[in-house]
Amino acid sequence: MAAEHGRHRAKGSTADRAGLLLEDVTAGGTAALIAKVAGELGAPAGSRQLGAAPASVSALLERFERCDKELAKLQQQVDLRAERLRREVGAEEAGYRARVAAMEAEWAGVRRGFGELEARMTGVTQAATKIGNRLQNADACRQRALEAADQIGCLHDFAHASDPSDLPPLFHDDSRLAEAAALTSRLLAVAQELMRARERVSVAEPRPRVGGAAPEPGSLEAAAEQLELYRNVLDNRLVARFDAALGRQDLRAMAECARTMAEFSRGEAILVQRYISTRPMFTNLKELQATAASQAAAAAAAAALAVGTPDSEEALEAEAAADAAALRGLANLYKHLLGTLRDEAVVIEQVFPSPHRALGQYIQRVFEQKVQAAVDAALRPPPAGAGHALLHGRLRTMAEVYKRTRALADDLQELCGGEDGGAAAGVNVGELADMVCADALGAYLGMELRWLSLQYEAAAAARGAGAGLSLEAVQGMLATNEEAVERCLLLSPPAALASSLRQLFHASTRQQANTGCLLEQVATHLVLGLNAALEGCTKALLQPFRPQPLLDEEAAAAAAAAAAAVAAAASSGGAAAAAAAALQQQQQQQQQALAHRTFSRRTLLQAAQVAMGASLGRLLQAVTTVGSIVSQLQAHYQRVVAPQLASAAGGPAEARACVSGVAALVRAVDERVVGALQRCLALLAAQADATLQAEQRRDDFCPAEAASPTLEEPTAACSLACALLQAAVEAAAQHLHGPNLASFLAELGRRLCLLLDAHLQRFAFSPLGALRWKRDLTEYASLAARLRAPATTAHLEEMASRLSLLIVAPDSLLPLVDGQLRMSHRAAAAYVALREDFGSARVGGATMAQLFGGD
Repeated sequence: MAAEHGRHRAKGSTADRAGLLLEDVTAGGTAALIAKVAGELGAPAGSRQLGAAPASVSALLERFERCDKELAKLQQQVDLRAERLRREVGAEEAGYRARVAAMEAEWAGVRRGFGELEARMTGVTQAATKIGNRLQNADACRQRALEAADQIGCLHDFAHASDPSDLPPLFHDDSRLAEAAALTSRLLAVAQELMRARERVSVAEPRPRVGGAAPEPGSLEAAAEQLELYRNVLDNRLVARFDAALGRQDLRAMAECARTMAEFSRGEAILVQRYISTRPMFTNLKELQATAASQAAAAAAAAALAVGTPDSEEALEAEAAADAAALRGLANLYKHLLGTLRDEAVVIEQVFPSPHRALGQYIQRVFEQKVQAAVDAALRPPPAGAGHALLHGRLRTMAEVYKRTRALADDLQELCGGEDGGAAAGVNVGELADMVCADALGAYLGMELRWLSLQYEAAAAARGAGAGLSLEAVQGMLATNEEAVERCLLLSPPAALASSLRQLFHASTRQQANTGCLLEQVATHLVLGLNAALEGCTKALLQPFRPQPLLDEEAAAAAAAAAAAVAAAASSGGAAAAAAAALQQQQQQQQQALAHRTFSRRTLLQAAQVAMGASLGRLLQAVTTVGSIVSQLQAHYQRVVAPQLASAAGGPAEARACVSGVAALVRAVDERVVGALQRCLALLAAQADATLQAEQRRDDFCPAEAASPTLEEPTAACSLACALLQAAVEAAAQHLHGPNLASFLAELGRRLCLLLDAHLQRFAFSPLGALRWKRDLTEYASLAARLRAPATTAHLEEMASRLSLLIVAPDSLLPLVDGQLRMSHRAAAAYVALREDFGSARVGGATMAQLFGGD
């Protein structure tokens, strides 16, 4: 084991030294491998001395040489076999290509043969088709020729017959009436066409008849005359058979007669009219009497209404009873008609070849005779002097009658096969419903507008003259208009719907007063309400503000309420409750009397609020109501009117007219509101000025030397004016918002500045009086702060800064004007002239007038 392990190590080391790899054995030849092994062993490459090599290597090399020789032999054999196979494959491939070429040539010939065969088949088919068509045409021509021969024969018989009894048996056989009718129609058409053709080509001039003589026998005229005569005879026979079948209710025989009659140009119309005229609703005496009775009742109600007063309670009750009776009768009639026509539709469908056309004629006669009379009885025209209540009832009755008539028409249209069936039959039941209501619907819009006008006048009369704006009243107008719009959608024809809707909302012209349109009514209500509010505000602001009468009125009202409470307590609960109520009333009266004596700030503000409620507050409340009314009007248009105009024919133009009307109303209302507020502010400023003139005393700003006025409270006149203006600010804040409130307060501040400038010029001021004026200015500045008007605050601050000109000594005026105030002498002179010592004080020997006479 050790020796073998040593040999393996020796071999491994030799191989490692030689660096012999597997690629050397497989990639190179045997000679190269021997040379490499010999070189690795130290032998020269060119020598074949293998004796020095180990025996195992020599044996391996010999094996390699033998293998090399064997491989060379095998490779030569493989090459020979491969060459032989290549030659065989080449020969076979050449033969295959030759066969493929031959087959392609043969296939091309086959395809040419198939093409020629297909062309021949196509030609044969076309020829066969032509032959078949010619045969078919020939057969058809043969059939037509045979029929023409038969017809010529029959026409010859008619031309030479002097009486219908001379005709062939076909025309006398009752079992072949349909065939005879069809043949008669064709013969008559042929005869008439031949006569017209003869006249067109002028083959022969028509022979005039002398003295009404009969046409010449054998002529076309004689044939046509006999055909007409026979057709009349056949009509009479068919009608007689139909009447007999109708009498015994033989629907099959009736249908056979109708089918036979349909062969004529007039169709089965004669039998349809015959069938309709025998129906019970047109022949039954009870139904005819019921219709006449309803018409007589309607005429009697109209006559009674014309004799009495239309607006009386008795007339309205009688009218309501007559309308209710008419609607009940109409409902019963329509129910009866619908049931009868449904039954008749079943019979008509089994009898007549064109059941929809027949049923349409039946329905048309029903509407002309039955429905028209019922509608005329229900839709009586209102009397000339009808009031709004009577007109309202008539309008509602009209809508209900039309609605029920349209419902009947819709149900009957389904019997005619719906819209398509009605159109195919030439009868539109909806148009029939419109026709029977046309006379009443023609006056609908005028009645609607008249009712709206009378309704507005009645509501205005109920509110009373000068009632002012009322949101509830306008809501009533909107509800009334919405009701009118609903009726207009139902009763106006589609072509006039948009115009009618626009007239209900906005009249196109103002030439006719009180047209009943909504915009005119709302505009009138707004104008009258604003005028009433402005008039009340003007009356309340004409007098100076005096709190005592207002507080007395409030106290009297409280006392009256307390007295009523005492009376109620005395009547319900005994002496103890009455005594407690009397004590409470006495305490309230004492408190009110104390409040009247002291005139506290709160008391003045309460009185001013009462005054503002009757003056400016009333107008501002009207302005708020105007805004709500306009908003609800616009919402009403968008919700009720605009959607209907959008879907109506011609609606966009009418919608633009309505929008323009609303915009014009808004502009007019804005102008009136602005004008009313401007006037009211002017009157408020005038009232505040009158209050200051009446309450401000001269000794407030120029008190006697012995007097010691307090500087902690403003003057009484200032308190009254500030309370009045503060109440105005609170009223404005309650009713106005946003830019409207800011504009109102700014204008009030501007007028306050003008008011104080004018009020300042009325008095002379001592130094102590100037301090009192400064205290008043503080009160006015507090009021201006609530106005949130920077211009007013700045103006009052400027007035307060110039008060020093009324307080300082005369010697300090020039330094004050030129130094601290930095104002011109002319501007300072306006303040200096208000000093108490303006005419007597001297500065350096010069008067104040001389001192501030110029810059």
